[in-house]
Amino acid sequence: MNLGFNISDFFKLPNKIMASLALASGMILFLPNTMVEKMYMVDFRNKFGFATGLIFIVSFSILLITSLATCYKYFLHKYLMIKFKATAKKRLNALDTYQKALIYDLYCEDNHTDELPLHDGAVNFLEHSMMIAKATTQYMVSNLNNACFPYMLQPWVISKLQRDDELLCSFKESFDKFEAKAKAEMQENLKHSYNPYGYPQF
Repeated sequence: MNLGFNISDFFKLPNKIMASLALASGMILFLPNTMVEKMYMVDFRNKFGFATGLIFIVSFSILLITSLATCYKYFLHKYLMIKFKATAKKRLNALDTYQKALIYDLYCEDNHTDELPLHDGAVNFLEHSMMIAKATTQYMVSNLNNACFPYMLQPWVISKLQRDDELLCSFKESFDKFEAKAKAEMQENLKHSYNPYGYPQF
């Protein structure tokens, strides 16, 4: 059985173990002699004082740096979330008519989920902007060249539209414009494709 000690494994110890090592070694080093004598650790401190001190310094330093890094990430995340929410309306208003129509379509669904074209640039932009997200990781499609995938509206977008009537009206207008444009294009295509005599069109 190999009981060799690898220094790299020491630095991979969980924070709870590091805190325990720092506390235990600190108690041995800094407690009064009377208390150390009651724990029968005087001989141990005299014999392994250097190693105990080294363990205390290293474990305490790692624990301190890890704690500071965790606090920094926590407050940075809070700051970015505040900034993200503060610019939410501005970013939503900056969307074009088609992008607003897609979001309004999802908003009108009972579960705020609907199938959208997977390879559509506007859909990919909205997903990258964290306004929509894929509702599942696996989904069967019938046509890979024109694949559709279920997307859901992000909760912060739903909340923003529910609380801001002016913003919601803007998205509804964009949806109506896009719907009218799509109907006009469909009628135009039907008009050009209509052939009452069945002759081939060139």
